[in-house]
Amino acid sequence: MNVKEELLSILLENEEGISGSELAERIGCSRMAISKSAAGLSDEGYRISVSRSDGYKLEKSDVLSRSMLEHVFHIPVYYRPVTSSTMTEAKDLINKGAEVPFAIVAGRQEGGRGRLGRSFFSPEGGVYMSIVISGSSIPEPELLTTSSCLATVKAIEALSGIRCSIKWVNDIYVNRRKVVGILTEGIVNMEEGGLDKAIVGIGINLQGSSSSIPSELEKKMMYLYPEGDAPFTRAELASRVADEILAIMGKEFISEYKSRCFMLGSEVTVIKNGKERQAMALDVDERARLVVRYPDGRIEALSSGEVSLRI
Repeated sequence: MNVKEELLSILLENEEGISGSELAERIGCSRMAISKSAAGLSDEGYRISVSRSDGYKLEKSDVLSRSMLEHVFHIPVYYRPVTSSTMTEAKDLINKGAEVPFAIVAGRQEGGRGRLGRSFFSPEGGVYMSIVISGSSIPEPELLTTSSCLATVKAIEALSGIRCSIKWVNDIYVNRRKVVGILTEGIVNMEEGGLDKAIVGIGINLQGSSSSIPSELEKKMMYLYPEGDAPFTRAELASRVADEILAIMGKEFISEYKSRCFMLGSEVTVIKNGKERQAMALDVDERARLVVRYPDGRIEALSSGEVSLRI
């Protein structure tokens, strides 16, 4: 690590502040080098205060960086300031032998995507991440999307206090507009025929101006904090999401997931094989399938992989 990286690492571990002379001694450089490195960190967006009583102190700063993420994450984490898609980056890291579980977080995505090949709007200020999990740690792979969705709700609510709801199967809403999208993909072990690894992609529209939302999306999505900064950092939220997703594995969650699904009891449009049908959303069963009733009285349990919903 260079002086600036070492300085940031020490400041992250010393929340009460640390003197310039002690920093210089620990890093093995001059106090002038400490001052210049602190100025460099300030230029990158970190808020560093300097006083005689506290020395150098890192104030709360919503800066995404490798150091900030490593400080709060409990699993290995990688960082990209900009990427086409964290899902693509995750696959590249798997191919390079990265040990699982791990996460990759990006400041912005230029080619973010959701279910069924749809694009996902991913501007600066959001949380865009993918988590790679070993297939052996996922007892019921078909429930991974729904469990990850509920886990993300729990992470957001724990930090923000904002009540979230779920649109089956993988979208998180606030005030009937989408704030989070989730995508899961599996990698199959061709020799053994089972799930080798799973990738969970999460895109959170955290903070930004409503005027920045494209016109075609302004009635469909919103930011969790539309006109101000979140009271927590993106690194903290990303870490909490990863923790909740890993913690929910193997636990019963369908009843809580179902209680968050705002469309139950409402009319929905079922889009299957390119055809649209009206139906009443009745329930989410133990396999996370959406149970609907068509106008002719027929009841069907829908799998997320074969249908789309419009509300």
